[in-house]
Amino acid sequence: DDELRVTSPTYLLCNTYPSQDGMLIHHMDLYRLSGKEEDLQPLDMDHVLKECISLIEWPSRLGNMTPSKRLDITFRISHDDSEDNDSEEIERTLTLRAHGTQWEDRLKLLEEEGYVDD
Repeated sequence: DDELRVTSPTYLLCNTYPSQDGMLIHHMDLYRLSGKEEDLQPLDMDHVLKECISLIEWPSRLGNMTPSKRLDITFRISHDDSEDNDSEEIERTLTLRAHGTQWEDRLKLLEEEGYVDD
């Protein structure tokens, strides 16, 4: 949906959106959780991780619930505010790390198709 506004789930813990094929996308921000399994129970993580698309901020809070097959995406934002530069340059870098052969194959395909730069 081109009109759909995706927002951070910071205070809600989870925002859920339908994908084009009907699968649910769960965008979660686990920052405020301790990492204890009982904190995750209301989010139905077992179902979400097995049956849905999951985008998880602060995935370290999943602890032993972290799926062995997954794609980790790390965002890095760096600012160049040196004196000889009149405008602040912002560089955004994404690092993709595949876990499991399914994600390794998907990442390799993205690289082969030119969607990923080194």
